[in-house]
Amino acid sequence: MVMAGGILLKSLRAQPNLIAWDALLLAPVIILLVIGFIGLHSTSLQDSVLSSALFRQFVWLAVAGLVVWLLRWLHPRAYYEQGYRLYIGLILLLLITYLMPAFSGGRRWIALGPLHLQPAEFGKIIVVFAIARYLTDYQKYLHKFLYALVPLGMALLPAFLIIGQPDLGTAIIYIAVAITMMYWANISYFHLLIILAPAVSLITGFNFYAFSIWMLVLVLILYFVRSQLRWSAIIFSVNAMFGTLAPTLWNSLQPYQQRRILTLLDASADPHGAGYQVLQSRTAIGSGGVFGKGIGEGTQTHLRFLPVSDTDFIIAVIGEELGFIAVLGVLILFGWLLLRMLDRASTTQYRFASLSIVGFSAIFLVHVFVNMGMATGLMPVTGLPLPFMSYGGSFLLTCLLLIGITHYLLAGEP
Repeated sequence: MVMAGGILLKSLRAQPNLIAWDALLLAPVIILLVIGFIGLHSTSLQDSVLSSALFRQFVWLAVAGLVVWLLRWLHPRAYYEQGYRLYIGLILLLLITYLMPAFSGGRRWIALGPLHLQPAEFGKIIVVFAIARYLTDYQKYLHKFLYALVPLGMALLPAFLIIGQPDLGTAIIYIAVAITMMYWANISYFHLLIILAPAVSLITGFNFYAFSIWMLVLVLILYFVRSQLRWSAIIFSVNAMFGTLAPTLWNSLQPYQQRRILTLLDASADPHGAGYQVLQSRTAIGSGGVFGKGIGEGTQTHLRFLPVSDTDFIIAVIGEELGFIAVLGVLILFGWLLLRMLDRASTTQYRFASLSIVGFSAIFLVHVFVNMGMATGLMPVTGLPLPFMSYGGSFLLTCLLLIGITHYLLAGEP
């Protein structure tokens, strides 16, 4: 703690950052927060004020606002300079979670009295900083495959620790962030293909015909890029091995994880078990029609048919009570936010800032894609909340930190 305090003091500014906020970046965030509070208001109608998710979310919003405001005194260079140290700290915190007593079916939190810290949540930001620094420092060497492979390894290490908690959804975000940042860093498409190919082999390995077609495609790609025979043989062998690991991977999944995947294929096969959440979510969204039933009038929500309505399935509440128009508006707002972040990332001259903002965008994109897919039955239920709208103190703080740090990175180049 003393060392962390010393590092922080060295990174403080003499004067706070007073650069005006980008209205085009801030506007969609504010509107999404408002829509989220409307949804949480509806889910909290039957609760007392102080115990409601709505009240607690307001408290966390105030805390997050204070933290973002305090970041004005932190020099943007600090995120670059402390990237590796923060990464090491994250690994240590993730290891500590394994020593904690189980809570809600997993060991994801570190208990600090009445507070529970979830390192994996804030670790998303830390992994972005660590990978962005590496891709900045070794820009000249990224054309070499082994150098290009390092960022993925930096994401896989904490991802494997998070899978063991277990929290597969968050682990997927770490890997998706690394791949996105590697693409933005102009790593060779062929190298990216080699890196991604084992994952494709693993997925297609569950079906003989799909796996055979994929391996044929891989052979053709290796032939046309004129890869050396030795490397082609290694790549082919590695992918063949991953394909044969598919049954082993399936057996290593927790029973509830297997049920979620099977539910994706046919939710009606287990309507009172693993498919219940998805079926109720679909019913809620469909019953809302175009304009919704009205705030507080959603039967799926208020009769408690829709589970975890204030977190994983908040968009189903919005769809039922505000209708398809509101859901479409939410998608447009997220699209607006992501496009604005990518636009600013593409125009800044500071490579570390550009890579970091792209990593932040990937975090938002995966959360939105998976959460919306969960609510409609297009993705397995993984427990990933919807940014700015789902209830959750740590998650709301993380989302607002992503926006705040984006602003401060763009406000001044070190």
